[in-house]
Amino acid sequence: MKIDERVEQLVRDTLHWAVKRQPIEFDRALTAFSDATMRQSALELLAAIAAFVSADICQGKPTPEQIQQLSEEVAEAEAWSSTTSPEVEAFLNAVVTGRPMSGVLPAGSAVVLAFVVAASLLSFRPKGEGEWWFNYLDKVEAAIEAAG
Repeated sequence: MKIDERVEQLVRDTLHWAVKRQPIEFDRALTAFSDATMRQSALELLAAIAAFVSADICQGKPTPEQIQQLSEEVAEAEAWSSTTSPEVEAFLNAVVTGRPMSGVLPAGSAVVLAFVVAASLLSFRPKGEGEWWFNYLDKVEAAIEAAG
């Protein structure tokens, strides 16, 4: 997957506020995705990030049980966002299996949910000493682009 640099920076800026759990700033950052093309590009990137990080956390493709556990952990950690475990589970099941989001979640909520899930997974995935979520994101994006 070739990552659009403009979308990447906007996604990173928005992920920053989601990781910090700052709802007002997060909502403001979401306004950058006002048109359908930008939302779709962001959703594709966030889905790839969530799929990669969940596989990394689970040391391979997550099983349905692992997805359920991750979903519960994300929903609990991200209670500020009103994200529910069933929503997270539906999103993760779709991204892990490569299914399209249409029909899984309402179009408007899929992008918000994708940011919350990706931010949560990036922030609670174990990292090395002195490594931050954005350092890990650099590695994730490099792997996504290398995979094509």
